[in-house]
Amino acid sequence: MNPKAYLLSIESSTIKLGLGQTMKLMRACGNPQNDLCVIQIAGTNGKGSTAAMMAKILECAGYKVGLATSPHLVEVNERIRINGEPIIDTCIEEFVQLYKPSIEDITASFFESVTAMAFWYFKKNNVDIAIMETGLGGRLDSVTICNPILTIITPISLDHTEILGNSIEKISFEKAGIMKPGIPCITAEQTENAYSILQQEADNQNCKLILADKNLLHDIHPSLLGKYQFENACLAATSMQFLTGFNISNENIKQGVEQTTWYGRNEIIQQQPKVIFDVGHNESGIRGFLDYFNNLDNSGTSILILSLQRKKNILGIVPLIYQSFDFIICCETDNTRTMTLDEILFQMGESKKIMYINSSIDAINKGLKLLKNNNDTMAIVGTHHFGKPISSIFNKSFNIL
Repeated sequence: MNPKAYLLSIESSTIKLGLGQTMKLMRACGNPQNDLCVIQIAGTNGKGSTAAMMAKILECAGYKVGLATSPHLVEVNERIRINGEPIIDTCIEEFVQLYKPSIEDITASFFESVTAMAFWYFKKNNVDIAIMETGLGGRLDSVTICNPILTIITPISLDHTEILGNSIEKISFEKAGIMKPGIPCITAEQTENAYSILQQEADNQNCKLILADKNLLHDIHPSLLGKYQFENACLAATSMQFLTGFNISNENIKQGVEQTTWYGRNEIIQQQPKVIFDVGHNESGIRGFLDYFNNLDNSGTSILILSLQRKKNILGIVPLIYQSFDFIICCETDNTRTMTLDEILFQMGESKKIMYINSSIDAINKGLKLLKNNNDTMAIVGTHHFGKPISSIFNKSFNIL
């Protein structure tokens, strides 16, 4: 079995929270996380975009920047990058050869193993700074094994409620678990309840909680499109103000924010007729996409290709989805956690404007056939697992940032 297939084969059917397994695996790897400058990012939506913008700003300032994000769109390599370039297969092979016995002895999960590989790879390549996206929650997530020099919290909303809790307060408590004593934490604008919990935990940790400054991006136009991406850019820019030991100019911030590439975020993958790809995969994320989409000049027919992962609940925005599109095609994606058509039907219901197709490839191709004019628009939304069919149909790479 090749090393990438091996890593993917150990992905557990249930998510494991807790730092015990990660601590054992990191010890086996020589605790590389202790020798790195790390920024850790948690939150519900916008983590990857904010991390990518921060990485690009630092790269524009001349630093060697590690970036660890999840999930991937096509290849697992995408999760671990240095200055935009994904980890190469030979390094994945080296890591697996060195630490496969430890992974198996510890029964480490896929995410624990990939987190360890990221820290190992960044130390091996002597990065100046590593930006690490929290996988799930914060308090018990594998990435929290590090000792960050700065922590970031993006907007918090309801997601993964079966694991993190069924209220904003419970989820905010889990996200706040990345805070460390005396280490500044920069937060996006939050709901009153979420902010209250974050402030309480910041007080407990004796660390400053700093609200992102929305006035920092005067005359700066983020390359990532949409209102919420502007807010992510403000969060990234504010973070640079509190990053001690690094020399970052306003020009570096402008360049970084305006040059960031981050796939699957309001990403236009075809013009005339327009095709847009967005990985928003919960109610808040999809609502953000719809806000962007409905402010476009959609004068022609509008088509939505939608798939979701199990345990997602978008009932609150189903009427808005119907209002936004002329035709809706729901499908499954090729992964074990895809929401079945029956489960999507339960949320989306039946209508003359909606159809259900098993295959994501068939669904996208059906949507393309419905695009008759150059002013028509199709959106592909709901999951990162659209990455492979999009890559195949549009001959598109998600490789280099």
